[in-house]
Amino acid sequence: MAEQVQGERMARIVLSMLAEPDDLTTGYILGRHGGVATLSLVESDHYVTGLGRADVLLWRERLRARIAPDLMERVAEAEQYGFGTLIPADREWPAGLDDLGDRAPYVLWTQGASSFLATALSDRNDHRCSRVHPLRRTRHQRTCGGSGR
Repeated sequence: MAEQVQGERMARIVLSMLAEPDDLTTGYILGRHGGVATLSLVESDHYVTGLGRADVLLWRERLRARIAPDLMERVAEAEQYGFGTLIPADREWPAGLDDLGDRAPYVLWTQGASSFLATALSDRNDHRCSRVHPLRRTRHQRTCGGSGR
């Protein structure tokens, strides 16, 4: 799977479909290694600095169990439904989310304009959606952080 992922954005999208929101192990690894390396670590047996072997084994087992054959198709479906994404490297990423550290969302799913998010989400940085699903288009921004399963 990791070899099919192109870049940090796609890696974070895939992670949001594998890991639960607020998963401290995923957040820890993602914050220190980035999305692409985190996905590679899911599939490898490499040691993860700063984490106990048992914690890493449980984390891998949990995420590997969620790798479905249609995972990349689900990523494409999200794009077809008009969902966009924001990652920490984006200018529109609400900086206040960085204060969450290892608990920060992996990606923010958006639909519509995202230019005002830096201020709009500062008071709602704990908002998460447990599932990405088709939303009817309106003139308002819809945003979800967390899991896309």
